[in-house]
Amino acid sequence: MKNNIDMEDSGPPTKKLRVETKSTNKDSSQNGSKFNKSEKTGGPTHLKKAKPKKLLPNGKGKFGKNKPNPEKVEDWTEFKKKKKELKLKRKQSKDSFDVIVRAKKIGEELRRKTLKGGEEKRTHLMNELHNLLKGKELYPKFVLAHDTARLVQWLLKYSTDLVIKQISKELIPVTVDMLQSKYGVHCVKRLLKYGSSETRSQVIDGMLGNAVKLASHAVSASVVEYAFSTWASPTQKQYLIQEFYGDLYKNAKDANVKHIRDAYKNNESLKSATLGATKANLMRILNKSLLDSGLVQSVLCQFLSECSEDDRKEMITQLAPHIVVISNSKDGVRAAMQCIWHGSNKDKKVIIKALKEHIIELSKHEHGHCAVITLLDCMDDTVLLHKIILVDILKNAKDLAVNEWGRKVLLWLVAPGDSTIFHPLFVKELDQGRNIATCKKPIELRRSEILGYSIKILLDLVANDVQFWLSNASLAIEMIAILKSANGPDLELEKAYNSIVDVISNPDWKIKETDKETLGIEHAGMHMLLKKLAKYDNDSTVTKYVTFGECLAKKLNDDMLKVWLKLNRGCFLLIAVFESGSEETQNVMKSALKKQLKLLKKQSTPGAKILLNKI
Repeated sequence: MKNNIDMEDSGPPTKKLRVETKSTNKDSSQNGSKFNKSEKTGGPTHLKKAKPKKLLPNGKGKFGKNKPNPEKVEDWTEFKKKKKELKLKRKQSKDSFDVIVRAKKIGEELRRKTLKGGEEKRTHLMNELHNLLKGKELYPKFVLAHDTARLVQWLLKYSTDLVIKQISKELIPVTVDMLQSKYGVHCVKRLLKYGSSETRSQVIDGMLGNAVKLASHAVSASVVEYAFSTWASPTQKQYLIQEFYGDLYKNAKDANVKHIRDAYKNNESLKSATLGATKANLMRILNKSLLDSGLVQSVLCQFLSECSEDDRKEMITQLAPHIVVISNSKDGVRAAMQCIWHGSNKDKKVIIKALKEHIIELSKHEHGHCAVITLLDCMDDTVLLHKIILVDILKNAKDLAVNEWGRKVLLWLVAPGDSTIFHPLFVKELDQGRNIATCKKPIELRRSEILGYSIKILLDLVANDVQFWLSNASLAIEMIAILKSANGPDLELEKAYNSIVDVISNPDWKIKETDKETLGIEHAGMHMLLKKLAKYDNDSTVTKYVTFGECLAKKLNDDMLKVWLKLNRGCFLLIAVFESGSEETQNVMKSALKKQLKLLKKQSTPGAKILLNKI
């Protein structure tokens, strides 16, 4: 055993040997081996159990051998101070440092709403700032920096036309750079807003050659739209649109090309390339969802009217979720109508769901209401249309009725395609679109289903609030259209007629327009509409279960006749009711009028004389 130990001790003990020895000792102690005994009697030191090192209270070694180097604490205040000094030295190394410092001091005064010296002081500061910057090529640099762009904006807002013109000469050459800068783009807006017509024209001309690039840039897209829709001349609009047809028109413009079809009118072989380039440019913008632009919507409308069927289907699938956005311009809503006409049933469902949350706002929009009417005109699935679209329209019927465009949507429910209400060209456009549309259901069936969903609710609105519908002639037109569309033994129709008679038979019924009040029966527009309503009673194409004349004849009383018979228009309304009424209605009216025969004979108006002959 001793020899074995000496052999092991021939070299310095390794860590591995020490660990194994510990393990052996531990095991031996359990088995009662001699190694355990030698350890107790002071055996070889390398076999003794290692004693743990004593640690100081802070956990570090006694002699500091394992003590880590203390971390050096950085003075944060000193660090920021040095960094600020370094930044200042870097700025001071530039040539324009002193000018920038002075310009900012002037800007701090300009930004105040009120100055001690008033407008004279402001003008003085403006001139001082302009003199500091002009002719030194500083304006193009200032508009692209976050801290100095504001100074140029103030100059463009408050300066004289002469100063604005001088500034614009330095800025217009860098129009494209400004439009792509999130600071410079505001200066372009100011140039367009406060500049002269010549300045605006030069700014828009500066965009030529980069129309597609700017229209597809997130920062510049909104300003390009503002310039195109508000300030661009027809020729400039034409040139900006041409750039979407391909690189051929990027630098060279053609005044004869006013539509995409004109680009290949004389050379049919160019059609495929032109349409392909236009599609690529539109997809580039569509992928970034930058469709809220009159420029893009004009190109889109032209492309959808000329492209192949496959390209149209692909484009419509992409455009369906964005139908609300593209319906805010004249050309844009025509593109939306193309999507509705040519879209599949799946596309139309996507369009309906996209419209759901915006249906009222879109219905009251100058152009957007056309898209809503188109959907009502050619949607086969009227059940889905009712659940998603019609419910909201009918719920907000009174809100739509007082709006110039919203009332057209409301009227389409009860009088679709009526050329006396809708412009004949618009009706013709819808007829042509319906002929090429994918809808299969007969138009008469589709319109009767929509009317069936709507008429009871609308009649109830009329019956319960006649004062609202008789408050002006525009609302009365809608009310009469609703009443005319009702057919059959409908109790709500009779209720509506009785409610109307109750209002107009009141001698004190007046209509207020601007600051003047007019007796209702004497109001020119209301008089004509009530006569139309009375003449509708003898329409042979509609089966009458209840008529306006019958309801009015039953309510004739002395107080009402004493007022009406003295008025020429009152007499003519009674004549219209008498001529259109049934024999029973005429007999009732004669018996009521004969009680006021003396009063009627005293009147010298043409209406009174004719009425006297009738009875």
